[in-house]
Amino acid sequence: MQIRKTHLAGALAALAGLLTANDAHAQVAVYTLGHADLGVGYDGGLEPHWHIHSGATVNGSVLGGDAEFEPDELLAYVPHPAIARPPGAAWDFLGTAVGGSVWYLPQGNTSGWPFLGIASEELVSSDWTSHTLSLKSVSGPAGGHFSLWQTGQFGNPQVKMATSDGITSADSFQLAVGGHDHFNFGFTEPGIYYVGLEWNGNHVTDGPQSASGTFAFGVTVVPEPGETAALAALGLVGFALWRRRAIRGQASV
Repeated sequence: MQIRKTHLAGALAALAGLLTANDAHAQVAVYTLGHADLGVGYDGGLEPHWHIHSGATVNGSVLGGDAEFEPDELLAYVPHPAIARPPGAAWDFLGTAVGGSVWYLPQGNTSGWPFLGIASEELVSSDWTSHTLSLKSVSGPAGGHFSLWQTGQFGNPQVKMATSDGITSADSFQLAVGGHDHFNFGFTEPGIYYVGLEWNGNHVTDGPQSASGTFAFGVTVVPEPGETAALAALGLVGFALWRRRAIRGQASV
């Protein structure tokens, strides 16, 4: 399916008008600024979700408190400008040539970009003996690659996931149970990416646990209003903005 794209400001206004006319409670959630996490909770099973922190911006509105969204209920916006891929083989994982464009959400809290982390703060550390996050699938624009990395003290990348060499068992890493960390989320082409992630852990009472979710990222673009129904039918974007889950963990600041 071809999904045309449009830029953020006009799309948000059009989406709000279109969907409000059909359902006063229905809007597409687009996260554009502030602190958020790819989180996971546990209630008889692992529950991946978006955890959006108080003060973040969703659909142009600043949240007055923390909120959570199912993986398919929200899209994270990745804005301009792009950065140029640095020289050196250490950066080959990005999947583009030296000087090529890379759009990203930065590891540090940077004005104008969403500040997205990965958190397991809702899990009780004493309940788990292991906790792993794995990349399972990525779909997006032709030629586009996704990567996840951290930058060390001397600027060297510590690669956690990358599609440039295919998706393998190497695209996984251990998460600290009850922890919280930030990463660079990188993309090499504008467009909408759907990143499939899987959480695996061993619960001391309930045994091995696994759950997955697909998270959408709009690299400089969001879906056009007329196509949101098609995305929803694929289970890729939901219409439940402001649907709040119980917040079982304390939010980080």
